[in-house]
Amino acid sequence: MMEFKDNKPIYRQIVEFAFNRMIDGSWVPDEMIPSVRELTADLGVNSRTVLKALDELQDLELIESRRGMGFMLVGDAVEKVRALRRRDFFESTIPDIISEMNILGISAAEVAALLSASCKK
Repeated sequence: MMEFKDNKPIYRQIVEFAFNRMIDGSWVPDEMIPSVRELTADLGVNSRTVLKALDELQDLELIESRRGMGFMLVGDAVEKVRALRRRDFFESTIPDIISEMNILGISAAEVAALLSASCKK
C-alpha cells in the first residue's frame, strides 16, 4: 500500500508512481500495465482515483487503452517521462533550490564544489 502525502492530490501521486515504474523498468514499453483493479488494491485507493490518474497518463500519451485488455505502455513512454521530469526539474526544482540558497546564504560555488565531489564517487 502506498503512503500518500497531504500536499498533492492522490491521483497526481499515482501519476508520479507510474512515472517511477516506467523509469525503473517495472512497466515495459509495448506491454500491458497493471489493471485498474490491481492498482486499486495495491495502492489502497478508490478505483475512480486510479482512473483519473490513468486518464492523465493517456492525455500525456504515455499509455493507450486496448479494448477488452486494459492499458498498454506506449513505446516511447520512458523518453517522454524523462523529458517531462527534466522540464519540471529545470522549471520548478532548480528555482526552489536557488530561492532556498539565497535565504540560507549558500553560494553557487559551494553547491558546485559539493556536486563536483559527489560526481567523482
